[in-house]
Amino acid sequence: MKKFLVISGHPDLKNSLANKTILDEISAQCPQAEIRKLDELYPDYNFDVKAEQAALEKADVILFQYPMHWYSMPGLLKLYVDKVMEHGWAYGSQGNALKGKIFLASITTGAPESAYTATGVMGHTVEEFSFGVANYAALCKMDCKKIFYIGGMMCVPGVTTDEQKNQLVDKAKKQAAEILECLKSL
Repeated sequence: MKKFLVISGHPDLKNSLANKTILDEISAQCPQAEIRKLDELYPDYNFDVKAEQAALEKADVILFQYPMHWYSMPGLLKLYVDKVMEHGWAYGSQGNALKGKIFLASITTGAPESAYTATGVMGHTVEEFSFGVANYAALCKMDCKKIFYIGGMMCVPGVTTDEQKNQLVDKAKKQAAEILECLKSL
């Protein structure tokens, strides 16, 4: 199996239901995967750039797992990209460290899937909002194979019932299964 690296960009993973469930499922079903939880590794947002680059260099397949924040990736993951994906290393005329690697993204949203359509409240699809992620992968000469997405994953403590939580967990596990099935096919 290919070397699988997951970059968790959730800024507060311990309080997440969907993203935490997806990562737990990947870890349980694919224990050889390296999962880097940025919020735990870098609570001060001061990245060890060389360590992160080394982890990326070892991987064959890179997955960014994150919740959509204001139609994009969370600030923690954006800063990771800004700091770690250096010109001359990840992109540019001399930047080939990620060339040929497979890139995947797994995105969760609080709003339901129906909100992310041309006629929905968001006015655009998740794929349209994810253009920057796919373009970033292309700039780094990676092969963006798929962007996974599940919506309606809002879990509000004290409001969301146990039955609703169970349904959200089931949806998150399904997303993890789809990611792992994709990984097997690569």
